[in-house]
Amino acid sequence: MVWCTNCARDCRTNRQPEGYLCCYECGRVIDQDLFSNDPLFVKNAAGQSQLSGNFVKTVQSDYSASRERTLNDAYAEIGHIANAIGVSGGDSIVHPALAFYTIALERNFTRGRRKEQVAAACLYIACRENKKPFLLIDFSEHLRINVYVLGAVFLQLCKLLSLEEHAIVQKPVDPSLFIHRFAAGLPGETNIGVSKTALRIIASMKRDWLQTGRKPSGLCGAALYISALSYGLKCSKTDISLRSCPHFLALADE
Repeated sequence: MVWCTNCARDCRTNRQPEGYLCCYECGRVIDQDLFSNDPLFVKNAAGQSQLSGNFVKTVQSDYSASRERTLNDAYAEIGHIANAIGVSGGDSIVHPALAFYTIALERNFTRGRRKEQVAAACLYIACRENKKPFLLIDFSEHLRINVYVLGAVFLQLCKLLSLEEHAIVQKPVDPSLFIHRFAAGLPGETNIGVSKTALRIIASMKRDWLQTGRKPSGLCGAALYISALSYGLKCSKTDISLRSCPHFLALADE
């Protein structure tokens, strides 16, 4: 499945013998890799003849014990990150992330980049596709790196995977995905009611365009704070930040 900008969704594709990758639904050319079995020579600036293009390895020659070991390590790394930050779903999330990592490996994206950063970016894309309530900062905190460093890897990987026009990149993160996760840290037995009211507040914010340009964490914190007060819970903004989402202490400023 590949994202088609014309259909605006993930579509099946068909690789033509000429090297064109076309959308199965509308026929739009998504990518093209032109191959030739005959060598072609061109002249460079000095007037010397040189071979044009690059050698492409076959699938059989590219598959090796080293590559298999690299993918096994990547699978273990992705699974470790998923377990560390609490991503549920098991292999239903890990396998799609590993598929992204495999493409990155085949296109030499992993060269010059740390393995765990590429694995985290692949897992984050899989989480976004499956609407898992995790932000990029969750992954960067686990790796103990700046979120902007991991964000750069994520955007470069999206460009490699031709996801620039995909909703993963173009649309903001839905704040309502995080309500139940953050509400679990609140005291008392009214978490279900607080969560439902907070979801209605988030929906109202969406209708009034209040989520535009704001962090999902700040919107969730504000909605939970208002909802908690409406249920008579005595808590401050700092309490919401510490109990619900401890790494989002910017709530008071937003």
